[in-house]
Amino acid sequence: MNETITLRNSPKLDISLQKDMFEIVDQLTPKNNGSYDYGSLKSVQLKKAWLLSLLSYIPFFWTVPFEPGFRNRTHLNIKLAGKTLKIWLAGSDMNKAASIKQALNDRKV
Repeated sequence: MNETITLRNSPKLDISLQKDMFEIVDQLTPKNNGSYDYGSLKSVQLKKAWLLSLLSYIPFFWTVPFEPGFRNRTHLNIKLAGKTLKIWLAGSDMNKAASIKQALNDRKV
């Protein structure tokens, strides 16, 4: 029943789904690291960079020097009983991120 999904290799981002809990290894944001019970899980959302999608229709913004700041806003928002984790998905596999979201939402109590 244990399954580890690697979303990103550098910096490492792994989420391990186990029988009664899930574990996060996030080298980009170490405060997210830890093991969490499914019982404390309230919701999981995949927040996409809506501003980047909107600006992609305006060619001017692709030539503006500050544009890369908009690029990496996509993240998993995991709400637990005591806190909320924001896992940044820059350089991550978005299909795997969507499957993690679905698997965690399916396992919440």
